[in-house]
Amino acid sequence: MSQGATSAAVVSVGNELLFGETLDTNTAWLGRKLATLGIPVVRGYTVGDVAEDIGWAVRDAIQVADLVLVTGGLGPTPDDLTKFAVANVLGRDLVVDDRVKESLQERFREQGMDSVPPTAYDQAYVLSGSEPLHNAEGTAPGIFLRSDEAIIVLLPGVPRELKDIVNGSLLPHLERLQRDAPDRVWHHVIHTTGIAESRLTALLEERLADVSDEERLGVGLAYLPDVRGVDLRFTAFGPSRDEAFARMAPLVQSIEDVVKPYRFESDSGDLAEAVSQILRERGMTIATAESCTGGLIAKQVTGVEGASDVFAGGIVAYSNEAKIALLGVSILDLAEHGAVSETVANQLALGVADLMNSDIGIGVTGVAGPGGGTEEKPVGTVWIATSLGGEVEARICRYSGGREAVRVKAGHAALAAVYRRLVDSTA
Repeated sequence: MSQGATSAAVVSVGNELLFGETLDTNTAWLGRKLATLGIPVVRGYTVGDVAEDIGWAVRDAIQVADLVLVTGGLGPTPDDLTKFAVANVLGRDLVVDDRVKESLQERFREQGMDSVPPTAYDQAYVLSGSEPLHNAEGTAPGIFLRSDEAIIVLLPGVPRELKDIVNGSLLPHLERLQRDAPDRVWHHVIHTTGIAESRLTALLEERLADVSDEERLGVGLAYLPDVRGVDLRFTAFGPSRDEAFARMAPLVQSIEDVVKPYRFESDSGDLAEAVSQILRERGMTIATAESCTGGLIAKQVTGVEGASDVFAGGIVAYSNEAKIALLGVSILDLAEHGAVSETVANQLALGVADLMNSDIGIGVTGVAGPGGGTEEKPVGTVWIATSLGGEVEARICRYSGGREAVRVKAGHAALAAVYRRLVDSTA
């Protein structure tokens, strides 16, 4: 193994992942997190709750990576076999860690139980020579182990537990691994929303054609699209983040005017987080009036830590009666223009801002499908309105895809409209 971890592999364990019952969000999150530390993930594996399969994946992973992270299979049930499988691969014993045992006892006492269930004590076993990683969100600790083959990290599969351990007790280890590495890969990510990947790619490649080959040498650019937008990931090698970014800078600067109308600033890539941050900085609040999105925007905003500082409240006004009774939408305007209209979207945004006494109001109304569309207003038609200080703006959007895609795109576009108005109001 080289001095300092330079690459990583992720092994995801769980039958529920293979059966499609649970999406593997852990691997994606770990990839982004490790990238910020200059550690690229070079391979990923998904295996079921079978000791032989877990062992095979770990054996293969340590051949290609310096750091191997295994997620899932650390709980107290009979199908939690990760520790056993990894111990077998590395020739290590499983031993009781007294600190973990005491932590289990304390946690069950807090829950009003006099004793720890016998099966739960299995979580007190760790690989010999390893260090337990404290799990504030659950009972199964993570495990950090340096071996001759690689550095092995075992993490729970529950996303909130995994994130707590990585951001807490594991982070110093990861930072220490890379501190003395002579050359590392670094990423710089620009988050965009509101522009299609094909259009963005065409504009950027035209602009980048003016950058010299010497400046482009050793700098990569990847387009990472999803239903909410497109991330631009620049990559370069260097001993430090500053030196790597200095190599990326000419390319980043050359596209600035193209991406500016669509970019948003968020370390995590979460637009709701970006909006919440600006609101918090300005001491402002937001409220939502949703029809076709059914509370999706409110869910996104309240999913951000500290949401109570910025979120005044939300109304899911699905029926016309609810729009009229709760938010003051005009019955005459509903009859004349229909629920999916600029007029109604404006009244939703203004009405909820007034009702919740908030600085900003969002109003969304549309046809998510699969039924309900007309020739004039086909499925995917959505009106999005935002009010800021009593001034309302609205736009019509036409989205493709199924019902969920339309809802997600509309919710993201509403947050993007708020973000852009807030940024432009101080430009």
